[in-house]
Amino acid sequence: MKNEQQKNTNLHRLWWVNQKTKKKFCAGRAFYLEKSGEFVLYVNLLEASATDGKRDEIYLKPVKVSEESIYYKVDKVIYRDDKTLRFSIGEAYQNKYTNGDIHILIEPLTNFFKKLVIDLTENKKESCEVQCA
Repeated sequence: MKNEQQKNTNLHRLWWVNQKTKKKFCAGRAFYLEKSGEFVLYVNLLEASATDGKRDEIYLKPVKVSEESIYYKVDKVIYRDDKTLRFSIGEAYQNKYTNGDIHILIEPLTNFFKKLVIDLTENKKESCEVQCA
């Protein structure tokens, strides 16, 4: 039971948020990895690799913490020819204006009108599959 509760607290919904209308559209899932202190994102929009069928992984790692904000770097990890390659593709932040959620900026996927958001505040009892169906 403890492992199941831990999985639920580490699983978060990932949303595309329209900045104008405030409408949310399912973008996938985010998992918090306690061991490394990072989030790994599985974004529905990103396709699996043609070579091995695996999705490239997106990670958020905190890089700066202040009293008011937490800033994250956004890295993409790809696996090619038995090598792991990790490079920066964006940034993210969490502050009082985000209501506890993490707002992610990845060009060209996000822009002034559309943001990727990790939902850290909604009720976790409702499954991601129901919300993202």
